[in-house]
Amino acid sequence: MGASLSKEIDKLREKKVTELELIDKGIDELPNNIGTIETLKKLNLSKNSLKRLPPAIGNLKNLTLLNLFNNSLRELPHEITQLVNLESMNLSINKLKALPRGFGSFNHLYFLDVSYNSITELTTQIGLISTLKELHISFNELTELPVELSRCSELEVINASHNKILELPSEFSKLPKLKLLNITGNKLTFIPPEYGQLSKIEKIDFSKNSDIHKTLDQHAIRGPEVLIKYLKSDEYQSIYYSETKKPRPANLTSSNENTTIPQNTTTTTTTTTSKPEEEEEEESSVPYH
Repeated sequence: MGASLSKEIDKLREKKVTELELIDKGIDELPNNIGTIETLKKLNLSKNSLKRLPPAIGNLKNLTLLNLFNNSLRELPHEITQLVNLESMNLSINKLKALPRGFGSFNHLYFLDVSYNSITELTTQIGLISTLKELHISFNELTELPVELSRCSELEVINASHNKILELPSEFSKLPKLKLLNITGNKLTFIPPEYGQLSKIEKIDFSKNSDIHKTLDQHAIRGPEVLIKYLKSDEYQSIYYSETKKPRPANLTSSNENTTIPQNTTTTTTTTTSKPEEEEEEESSVPYH
């Protein structure tokens, strides 16, 4: 399809199209002249067999949406970081092991999905994407999340389910707009006490973490407000800092003080009944946004 697709792209360039959908077309290689359609704002290449992207992809400076869902990409060209007007990027269900250097250059990106890949480390540069609202990184090989994510002050959703994460950065408690934190299916033992200070949180899901401390389960079963209050309590803080050997911050607020408990918060614990696999996967990744 390479030659015919190249000719089609030439025609589309002349028409100055702004949207191009090539879904499930059996495309295994994208012609270099894709970068000549400088008027493009939305490019959907989902459900193909792409193994690589041409460096010319970086010429699409007006692109706001890039959907590469369900391909066979093993790496991304550095030039993809030149798409500074991107607002939504879906890279889920590929074979990526890492994100390219300079990945923090996106000035307008609010939605990023890299679920269902083989990423072992999330670049710290992601903390430079100040506009990011939703981050979906489920079903990868992550053992930790970068502290730098706490700089993304617009973040509302972090879906990091089904990785190998051992602990969460306490700095995430500084995220002023965080509503959903999904960390189901990891290797957590504790939730940092500071998370009791998340003022906008509506749901914390730490189900299927088999080593999670039993007191967290016991309080979560009694309801989200009880859990949040427990995270703030001197009792939990004593357990947490004693068992983790971490220094206890002097500015933590205990539950004995007047504190505001987030309303309408829901929490899923390790006792939650598992969803069918297909339902679970659908929730973990947004295929097209």
